[in-house]
Parts: sequence; structure tokens; C-alpha cells
Amino acid sequence: MKSDDWKIPAIKYHQIHGLDPSTPVPKRTDKSRDEIQNIPVLGWWKNRVEKTYATYREYSDIRILVQCYLFCLVLPFIYFFIIPWCQWLSGEEFYFSEFDPNEPIYIVIFAPIIETLIFFLIPLEIFRVISLPRWFSYPLIFIFFEAMHHQRSFFEHFIMWMGGYMLIVAYEAGRTRSLLHAILFCILVHEAYNLSCYLLHPALYPNPF
Repeated sequence: MKSDDWKIPAIKYHQIHGLDPSTPVPKRTDKSRDEIQNIPVLGWWKNRVEKTYATYREYSDIRILVQCYLFCLVLPFIYFFIIPWCQWLSGEEFYFSEFDPNEPIYIVIFAPIIETLIFFLIPLEIFRVISLPRWFSYPLIFIFFEAMHHQRSFFEHFIMWMGGYMLIVAYEAGRTRSLLHAILFCILVHEAYNLSCYLLHPALYPNPF
């Protein structure tokens, strides 16, 4: 049997090989299914995604939330806040330009709810129905999600990919419990991240130096 015989329609397969119609048609082989493993970067990514999915589904609810939140925050904090805080400690003043007092309420509370429903719930549930592989569907989601944040420079989008990925991980880990868990986990991690980014900005704090 050739490795691609599974692609031949059942009737034509029986005619070509002179077989009885009751003979089972070959299934797709494991070798064909794992062709992606032969591409080093994609093979690594697929293994990473599947290992993360299997690992996080076994964690407690609290550990999922805390760990996803911390991994969301680490790269943005290093990139966006280390230098400003060093400048703040050296005596530099920071100010919010055209600060809207209602903006933190929207950013911290409402934006994560809306974005979870649009960018995570809908596509992840569609991809689940059509059985799109996780290693392929996850990048589609977090690339599209990050592209909507137009306030960042081109390079900064690459810094933020981990945040989008961990929001997906939070959703998927919660989805192993229920759809409600998935939505709440994604929202809570996102809100905690947005709140932290707001509170970590040195402009909020008067400089004593």
C-alpha cells in the first residue's frame, strides 16, 4: 500500500486494486500525520503546544491563573518598564498625556471581556469544531489579536506574542473544565495583566528624588 492511498475515494480504490467493496479503505498513516515533525521549527512548536496543553490541564485553577498571568507579564515588563523605572529612580518625571480618568476602567475591566469574546471564544470554538490543529490555530489567533493593538511599533508586536499565547493557554486549560471556566480564566488573566501594566507605570507615582 502506498502512503497516499488513503486519499483515493473508496469506490475508485476498490476498482484500481480489484478488491471486494467490503474491503476497508486504508486510513491516513501515522507517518503522514507526523510529516510536520520533519520540519525542525514547526516540529518544535507542535511539541511545545501539545506539551503545554497537556500540562496546564492538570494544574489547579489557581495555578493556571497565576502562572498564565506571570508568563504574560514578564516580557512586557522587561521591555516596557525596566528602563522607565531606572529613569524614575534617577529623578526623571513621567506624565500621562491627555489622561482620561475613565480609561483605566475600560482597559482593565471591559476591554478584556470584549476581546475574550471576539478574539478567543469565537475563533477557538470554531477551530475546535473543524478540528484545526492547535499548533496551527494558536498563532493565527494571537497574531490577529496582537495586530489589533495598533498603538505598538512593529517590533513591539513580537515582544507581546507571549501574552497572547498565554491567554490562549488560560482559555484552553479552562475549557477542559467547562466553557464558562474558559471564558472566566481568559478574562481574569487579561484583566490582571492590564491592571498590572497600569499600576506599574512610573507616571502614577510622584518622584521623591
